[in-house]
Amino acid sequence: MGSDASQLVQDRIVAERDAVSVPLPAERITGIDGLRVLAAVGIVWFHTDGAPYRYIGYTGLPIFLLIFFSLITNRSGAESARYFFRRRWNRLVKPWLFWSLLYGALQVAKGACCGEPDSFRAMLSLETVLAGTHIHLWYLPYAFVSGFLVYALNRWTLRFNHATVVLIATSAGLFLLVVNAARLFSFGLTRPVPQWEFGLAAVPLGFAIGRCRMIPARRWQQSWLLAIFVLTQVTSLVLIARGHVSLTVPYSLAVALVCLAYGWRWDDSIIVAKLAPLTFGIYLIHPLVNRGLASVTSAGLHWVGFVGLTACVSGLITLGMMKTPLRKLI
Repeated sequence: MGSDASQLVQDRIVAERDAVSVPLPAERITGIDGLRVLAAVGIVWFHTDGAPYRYIGYTGLPIFLLIFFSLITNRSGAESARYFFRRRWNRLVKPWLFWSLLYGALQVAKGACCGEPDSFRAMLSLETVLAGTHIHLWYLPYAFVSGFLVYALNRWTLRFNHATVVLIATSAGLFLLVVNAARLFSFGLTRPVPQWEFGLAAVPLGFAIGRCRMIPARRWQQSWLLAIFVLTQVTSLVLIARGHVSLTVPYSLAVALVCLAYGWRWDDSIIVAKLAPLTFGIYLIHPLVNRGLASVTSAGLHWVGFVGLTACVSGLITLGMMKTPLRKLI
C-alpha cells in the first residue's frame, strides 16, 4: 500500500514536470526535417522553367532561412564564438568555395567550347565575389554572415525577457517584410543584392522563433509561436490585398509552416529521417541536374514530373557523394 502511494506521488511529479516541459531537442525534430524536404523540392520547383506558381515554390528559401536562424538562436547560448565560427565555416564557407569552383569551371568550359566571351567576363564580376559562380550559391555566404549577427544578438539579449525579445524581433521582421514586398526602398542594384533583400526579414523572424523555443513552459512556446503566425498572416493579407503577392506569399507560408513544425508534436518518421540529410546536397546540385535533364528529356514531360525527377536524381547523387570524402561539402 505504501509503495502504491509512493508510485502515485512519483507519477504526479513526472506529470507536472512534463506539463512544464523544456525546449524541443535541437538536433532532430521530425516536423523540421519534413519541412527541409519540402523546401528542397520547392526550390527545385522555383528553378524549373515554365512551372506555374513558382513564387509558391520559392517558399522553400525562407523555410531554410527561418530554420537556420531559429536553430542558431536556440543553440548559440551554449556555444563559444570560436566553436560557432569553426562549425559554420566548415558547413557553409567550405562548400561555397568548392561548389563555386565547380560551377565556375563548368562555366569557363562552356565559354571555351561555345565561343562565349561573356562567360569569362562573368567570372570577374562583383556578383561572383559576393555570391559565387552560380546565383543560387548566394545563400551560403549570406547565411554565414547573417548567422553571426543572430549569434551575437542572441548572446547580448539573453538577459532580457524572452517574450519581450520575441515581440521586438517579430515586429522588426514584419517591418522588413513590408519594406521589401512593397518595394519602399529599392535601388535597382544587381544580384545578389535583391536576394539579400529578400532574406532580410527571415533574420529577425527566425530569431524570434528560436527565442520562442527557449521559453521553459511549452504552452508559452506554443502561444508565442501562434502570435508570430497570426501577426505574420495579418501583415501578409494586407500586403496581398495591395497587390504585393510574389514576395509576400513565400514568407506567409514559410512562417506558418515553421511555427506549426515547432509548435506541434510530430511522430517520428523513418522516411523523413532518411531524406532530410540529403536536402542541402539537393539544393547545391539541382541546377546541374536540371540543365542536364532539360537537354535529354522530352518536351512533353509535365513540369511536376520534371521537378520530381530533378529532386530524385539530385538526391541520389547526394547520397552517393555522402559515401565519399566529399560528404563534408554537401
